[in-house]
Amino acid sequence: MSFSKAVVALVVLIHSTSADANWSLRKIVNNSNQIASVSVPISPGATVPGNFVQTRGDIAVIVPGQGPIVFRDQGHNSPCSRPYWGVSVTFKKETWGFFYDGGGTVDLTINSDGTITLSPGPAGQVVVGNGPPQCSQ
Repeated sequence: MSFSKAVVALVVLIHSTSADANWSLRKIVNNSNQIASVSVPISPGATVPGNFVQTRGDIAVIVPGQGPIVFRDQGHNSPCSRPYWGVSVTFKKETWGFFYDGGGTVDLTINSDGTITLSPGPAGQVVVGNGPPQCSQ
């Protein structure tokens, strides 16, 4: 089997000190023509519930030929009291911020054109680039 067809998975967890910092990938949709991996294979065209990937730290989803989608826990990096917690997301040369309160969720879609889409769960926000979230009461 050639390296380009090998599925490589990288999962790195760094525990936070607060239970409120829990976040998870609620759903992962793979619309690419490659197998993506988060410690378990995600077949092309498949939708896999992501709640098995609850974390208080960093995690990567690997797409062979595209590179890693890296979710890096930033802890309290928001200027707001709500949303309080943040995760930076990088893929290729793009960056997003995912901001949430305790138990935040985000959906990841790997698009057929090689881009990704991040969709936050209730009370979460995704910000393109390094900008701050919109504070709520």
